[in-house]
Amino acid sequence: MTDHPCKGMTKPQREAFERIAVNMFPLCRSKTLDALLKAGVIELGEPETYRDGLGSYQVPTYSVPLPIHMQWCEWCSEQPDNVLEEQI
Repeated sequence: MTDHPCKGMTKPQREAFERIAVNMFPLCRSKTLDALLKAGVIELGEPETYRDGLGSYQVPTYSVPLPIHMQWCEWCSEQPDNVLEEQI
């Protein structure tokens, strides 16, 4: 069986990683993101710039490196409670 890329990490770290892996913004503390960056399971991307009535601001973006994403996909496919299989 394939190990989860965040094996041995905390639940919030795994949850943040999985949100990033499916292109969602991680809803976590910066400490959690720092641990994921340090472990090399996510990368910091170019910030997205937005503008509102108060001016412009930037939001950081994150991604999962391709080899790590492939490992995560393989891990997901091996899970017995795979949600996709339940929906078919």
